[in-house]
Amino acid sequence: MSLKPPGLLGNLWALLSKELHVGFRSASIYVLLGIPLVVSLLMRVMLSDGGMKAPRLAVVGQDRPAMVRMLREMGGKGRRPIKIVHTRDEVEGQDLLHRGKIQGLLVLTPDFDQTLAEGERPQALLYFDEAGGSSAYGLHSVVRELFRLQAGQKEPARLEARGIRGITPWQAMLPAWVVMVLLSTITLMPTSLATERQTKTLHAVLVTPIGLGELVAGKCLFGVLVGSLGGLGVLAANGALTGNIPLVLALLVLGSAVATLLGILIGLLVESPQGASGLATGLYIPLLWGAFFADLSGAVGAASRVTPSHHLALGLRQALYSEGSFASHWPVLAGLGAGVILMAVLGVLALRRAEERT
Repeated sequence: MSLKPPGLLGNLWALLSKELHVGFRSASIYVLLGIPLVVSLLMRVMLSDGGMKAPRLAVVGQDRPAMVRMLREMGGKGRRPIKIVHTRDEVEGQDLLHRGKIQGLLVLTPDFDQTLAEGERPQALLYFDEAGGSSAYGLHSVVRELFRLQAGQKEPARLEARGIRGITPWQAMLPAWVVMVLLSTITLMPTSLATERQTKTLHAVLVTPIGLGELVAGKCLFGVLVGSLGGLGVLAANGALTGNIPLVLALLVLGSAVATLLGILIGLLVESPQGASGLATGLYIPLLWGAFFADLSGAVGAASRVTPSHHLALGLRQALYSEGSFASHWPVLAGLGAGVILMAVLGVLALRRAEERT
């Protein structure tokens, strides 16, 4: 006896059964349901892991300032809001700040503590690096609160804050958005390649005199063109085409090449278009993570700071705003170059395997 209901309900049941059977055999549905779950769990870890990492601050102008002693005492009660970095004088501090080694430089007058203890409002100058991440922008409020705790006054000191790059918070975030554009090239190739394999279009190309390396290179050039032009468009639209432009272009080309070749590899290894698209989407988010969350403390921040996307965003930020040079960024460039070579070799091997199967 059939369990299928009669009439309209029977038709709806048949359609639903078909969709359930096909849908749950596709990797896309698991990616669609799994990504929000994974992101929610990661956000829970981030929000319970101490927030942003403590910015690095150098203090000059006075020997053994009270604020530094107070911060050291705080170390025994919990996480310090600021990490103090020792520097000999203001000249060395400015050098560290411009090289991105610290996020802020606080310049005090020689009699700052004494003046503050007498109930007056001494002057202090805070230089901060706008390209130093979210923690750098929070330095002003943290230093003011420390002065308030030190003096027990509502407005204990006249604190002036000056950015050293002359850029806005939005411009400081642009490298991360550019990395998002570059990594989106991962999703360009998988679905189209998997579809070409199913429709035998790829087989038609493979029987031509075109070499396997040429085919991979041609598809890679398309992704590089899309990613590089997209990244340049984001920078140009926001008036940020400044700094070491040749280095910016090198990072854009290498970053988009690695992402595109990874997408090609996925498209050649995963036969189903839905599965290839789902895998590419699933890789996109964790690969992008490091460009946005390197300022976090704890395990999530530490993991973010070792991702290629973090180093790519950092390289772009320094090339745009800190006069970064090819010599100072050779590890990032070499790492991306090695990634291009590795992905290209794996792509050719995967294409040869696909050729043999056809």
